[in-house]
Amino acid sequence: MRILSIDHGDKKTGLAISDEDEKLASRFLTVENKSLDNLIKKIKNVVLEKNISKIILGIPIGFKGESAQTRNIKKFSAKLSGNIDIPIIEINEIFTSKMAEENLKKAGIKSENIKEIIDQEAARIILQDYLNKKD
Repeated sequence: MRILSIDHGDKKTGLAISDEDEKLASRFLTVENKSLDNLIKKIKNVVLEKNISKIILGIPIGFKGESAQTRNIKKFSAKLSGNIDIPIIEINEIFTSKMAEENLKKAGIKSENIKEIIDQEAARIILQDYLNKKD
């Protein structure tokens, strides 16, 4: 089985996926947020096609508590859980987009290409952190 990670943003949502042994996270897909229904449909397809056992969803909770973005992602989580039949684990993620950008720059990816995969990399960071802690 595999685990899917989601970094949900206002315009794009990044997805990352684990290997079968649930040890290593990899960037997977970026989905344009055309509509919530479209996004959920794409996620459901990934869950079926990739044999996903659970979803890790990054929730940004900053030092000052919940923000508008936090509440938006929690609404997304509630709608997703009503449309999908596997566990969704919400974990606090903060600064993953900044860490993702730094990782991609260190990997030698050109600035103009970073915005294409930054959300996937943020989802990968969230998932790898989860995988590292679960053992």
